Amino acid sequence: MLTPFLGLAIGITVLCFTALGYADSYLVSPLPSLFKQRGNLMWAMGSIFVGLAFMLGMLGYYDYIDSPTLRALRVMLGVSGLLMLGFQLFRKPRLIWDFPKEIGYLYKDIKVQAHSSFLRIQRYWELLSVLVPQNLHARYRGSFLGVYWSLLNPILMMGIYTAIFGAAFASYYDNSIINYILAAFTGLVVTNFYSASTAQALASVVGNGGLLNKMRLPVGIFPVSMVAANLFQFTIGVLPLLAIVTLVITKDPLNVIVLLVPLASLALVCMGVGFFVSALFVFFRDLGYFYELVCFVAWISSPVFYPVEIIPEAVRPFIGLNPLVPIIENLRQITLEGTIPDLTYLAGSLLNGLLILVFGWTFFQWLRPRFMDLL
Repeated sequence: MLTPFLGLAIGITVLCFTALGYADSYLVSPLPSLFKQRGNLMWAMGSIFVGLAFMLGMLGYYDYIDSPTLRALRVMLGVSGLLMLGFQLFRKPRLIWDFPKEIGYLYKDIKVQAHSSFLRIQRYWELLSVLVPQNLHARYRGSFLGVYWSLLNPILMMGIYTAIFGAAFASYYDNSIINYILAAFTGLVVTNFYSASTAQALASVVGNGGLLNKMRLPVGIFPVSMVAANLFQFTIGVLPLLAIVTLVITKDPLNVIVLLVPLASLALVCMGVGFFVSALFVFFRDLGYFYELVCFVAWISSPVFYPVEIIPEAVRPFIGLNPLVPIIENLRQITLEGTIPDLTYLAGSLLNGLLILVFGWTFFQWLRPRFMDLL
């Protein structure tokens, strides 16, 4: 799965930031800091311990260290680092009678921040309520089937895969062609959603450059609106069909509810990737051609028309880098096998989505101040 590799990337980023902050580099001077970093050994050691705790996940992924030992080591490093950082935050001496006053100030700050966050969320919601219908109307204006055209591609491809590979791979699906058809359909709807939503998010910032030059709007709303429009289309068109199939096969309404977990992971992955590629597209306008290849690799490395069992053991760790693989496998377990996937597998898939979203959003915010010169 992608989690250890993202942990490695986060750990390396923390260590680089620590080194630059300790040396008072100009590269980190624009970033906010909670306390003085230059020459602060306690802050540096705490940050190093936290970064190492993130990076050690890679050793567990390749079984270089047994899991209990690794888990204890990561907990020890992480807790030690957080304690050091916490000591730096709260080391200012305080008198006991100052606590009520400080708690009052803290309460006022939290109240102001909560109100500001609520207004920001309300503004984002109002913008989404305008941009998402506008996107859908522009896409399906004059269309006979509307959003249900999104079902046409997976159904046609499902029929082609079944005609070519159904007899060969049916043995991996309880010797049932029906199970193979449903397995191919679940894989197709996931890969199609990913390709469509991220490809549309890629050009969303540049496509609205004229609007951004005339009005002050949160730039990040445009990639989100593209993913949200595709999510609405998925909810209206594909999700009811998946829910009906799940209910007919499993006869358990709980499985229908659990379907929302891998779909939430899919939406998080798409938003994170959408932020990342839309920021890059502002600077590299040829990215659209290269991203078509990226989508093809994501599709071919996902077990869409073939079972995961036929993948060689030596290749499976690399296939595990694809964040769509656990989402597809979770959907198939819920829909076809009638069993709820392992909670750790579900949580890992959701954590993958959250990490990708955080990485994409951070990257987008880092490049955002330079957008207006190029739009």
